[in-house]
Amino acid sequence: MKKSIKISHFGGPREADELVIYENLPSSGTNAYGIEAVVENGVLTSFGSNNREIPSGGFVVSGHGSAAHFMNTNVFEGVKIHIDKKDNILTVIADDDAKKIYYNNKLNEIKSRSRRSGVDVNNIIEKINGNIQSEKLDECKSLLEEAYIRTCETKKGEVRAIWHRPYERNIEQIDACVKRLADAGINLLLIETIYEGYSVAKRCTFMPLREDLIGTDFDMIDEFIIAGKKYGVEIHAWIENFFVGIENKDKSKGCGSPIVDLHPEWVAQKKNGSIFMKHEPGFIFFNAAKPEVREFLRDMYKKLLDEYAFDGIQLDYIRYPLSPSVDESVGFDDYSVNCFKEASGIDIRTIITTNCDEWKKFILWRAENVTVYVKMMYDLVHNYKNNGRKLTLSTAVFGNPDEAISLKSQNWQLWCKNGWLDCIYPMAYLHDAYDVYKEVKFMVENYGNVPNISGICPAYSHLPIIETTKQVEACRAAGAKGVAFFETQSFTNEQIEMLKIGAFRE
Repeated sequence: MKKSIKISHFGGPREADELVIYENLPSSGTNAYGIEAVVENGVLTSFGSNNREIPSGGFVVSGHGSAAHFMNTNVFEGVKIHIDKKDNILTVIADDDAKKIYYNNKLNEIKSRSRRSGVDVNNIIEKINGNIQSEKLDECKSLLEEAYIRTCETKKGEVRAIWHRPYERNIEQIDACVKRLADAGINLLLIETIYEGYSVAKRCTFMPLREDLIGTDFDMIDEFIIAGKKYGVEIHAWIENFFVGIENKDKSKGCGSPIVDLHPEWVAQKKNGSIFMKHEPGFIFFNAAKPEVREFLRDMYKKLLDEYAFDGIQLDYIRYPLSPSVDESVGFDDYSVNCFKEASGIDIRTIITTNCDEWKKFILWRAENVTVYVKMMYDLVHNYKNNGRKLTLSTAVFGNPDEAISLKSQNWQLWCKNGWLDCIYPMAYLHDAYDVYKEVKFMVENYGNVPNISGICPAYSHLPIIETTKQVEACRAAGAKGVAFFETQSFTNEQIEMLKIGAFRE
């Protein structure tokens, strides 16, 4: 079997959907959002995570997006890789000898997994052996994947969560949704309760009700809580905090955020006065520096907790918008500029680069505004706990602490250190299980005082179904107390069946 793909270029940054060849360097230097293969003497020797070391005399094949999909579909350890530098073509050559070596190695791995998990897959092993001997090699892959999934060890007592944007139209659909997830082993459902400036909770009017819910004869949140109790699933309010809308192209209908239309003085502004983000396209954010904004959000949560029997709340978009440059950052409204100048003596409007001490001070000042709000939420939840209510406070965060601060002004490390969170959900939205392991392991080793519920998105990223099992195993091996899947719309029946026979079978 031969499969070919166009090489985007040799060396340099790997961009969207590109296939890049790296050679004569210590490593590829890529980020975690792709997949890579190491090639030595024309044979693929290792396949998986990113930023691979480049062997002497060999090279690394690095793919993103559609190129990564090609690699996932066509390459495995043992295949031959040929590069035509004249026409920039990479060819994968998978002959029968390479396949036999690969499948026999994987078969030994399955036998070891079977012994560890105590799951008997001898019938599948016999089928694979028979296919290898009769050279029906193309039938081995799916059997090996099934055996791998079935021999996953299970872990009782862990959190098995999923994020859900509710589109159900009636009570019956809500009940069916929760039952389906409970049958899959999910025990915690994060309901997106307030998002993009709208609410799905009828008795919380701080944000307007989502338009399609106006006039309905049921309260969506009430029904999810009822179904959660029925099927043994905790229901947590997942809420976008400082992100409050998306730009409306027809400005006669408002800016895209009803609350900002009502309170334009609360919005975050860029240097040119725009309130619409570029790198998070059209997103509108509250100004986290303003006390009245933080108090509004705190009071909104209090109303939700008083009106609904949530088991927990999760703070999402608990940050400033992505800030890759001065011009695409916020904090340039008069209030923020004056507050920062009073605190630091620096006029932020005079700063033109992010590579200076003045900008770093500005980023930390912004992060402190978010931290003040998180402390307010901790105090709110703590008061409920003191009155006997069982309630969990969590945040969804970016796993890389340096990038969380420098790009989002999100200092979750301090929140962990101060013990304000009951658990933390890092969004380890990576394509390779080993990359997931490294990110979660770093957090567990350095911030282990707060239980880690690792956010993963193999189905959302359209990865092969076996990657769900591999990423769950990676989170467990790294010391996580559970996993959270993003998100229900991509959670197929096939995904559910594989979890039921494998990672979540008990």
